[in-house]
Amino acid sequence: MTPTSRTKLAAVIGSPVRHSLSPVIHNAAFAAHGDDWVYTALEVDPAHATAAIEAMRVLGIAGLSVTMPHKEMVIPALDRVDDEARLVHAVNTVVREDDGSLVGCNTDGIGCVDALRAAGADLSSVAVIGAGATARAVVAALARAGVSVRVANRTTQRRDEAVEIGNVVRAGSTQAIELDQVGACTTIINTTPQGMAGVLPDATPFDPRALLPHHFVLDAVYNPLETPLLRVARERGSTIIDGLDMLCAQAARQQEAWLARRPDVALMRRAALAELATQQR
Repeated sequence: MTPTSRTKLAAVIGSPVRHSLSPVIHNAAFAAHGDDWVYTALEVDPAHATAAIEAMRVLGIAGLSVTMPHKEMVIPALDRVDDEARLVHAVNTVVREDDGSLVGCNTDGIGCVDALRAAGADLSSVAVIGAGATARAVVAALARAGVSVRVANRTTQRRDEAVEIGNVVRAGSTQAIELDQVGACTTIINTTPQGMAGVLPDATPFDPRALLPHHFVLDAVYNPLETPLLRVARERGSTIIDGLDMLCAQAARQQEAWLARRPDVALMRRAALAELATQQR
């Protein structure tokens, strides 16, 4: 569909976002549904995160995705933040309401749960590694889903803050553990940047020798698609869930917030894989 003066604009803001797959997956879904929307990536210096929200207001941008390191920074500029985003103190989605109000939401957590369920993961006990914005959202969503959650993080204070969030959602749902205890859970989620290309490309967030065939392992990192953690997990017989599954699932929830319909996650993933194949030529 060729953009016109009536086309609605959506975008992702963050730093860096030049290699983001979000435009590819969102535009594929818009095209499949015949929506007169177009999605782009906007590089925004962290010092200008709140100014980007004002720009959204002034330019009439219809929907916004927010990625690191802006998820906390944008909150003061919004008209309202929903209960989930307020609890985890992180916004990854901004919705423009009919009256022009800008409302902050968070789809990271529910997107992660969607990806786990789609993969048939054993949710009897889940370890979340990390305590940043994504981890907090994931912990809250898992607790709300009735899961027994365990949080491991190198920094004790931040770990305990994430545990508290889970227990606010559902009392007694969430406990702190050490990194060497994550193997006691049936499903393990890495929300840290360890293993990310250009950051810590050879690192794993815990000793992967703890992994066994009964484990499900999700890594929120999607560049590379198979991180060192997922590679070892696969070699040890665990079921792996890559970060692209989570990215597409949370993006589908974003479109649901903007357009009141959820697109096909499989279609979004195919578009992302095609783009990755093009980039690797």
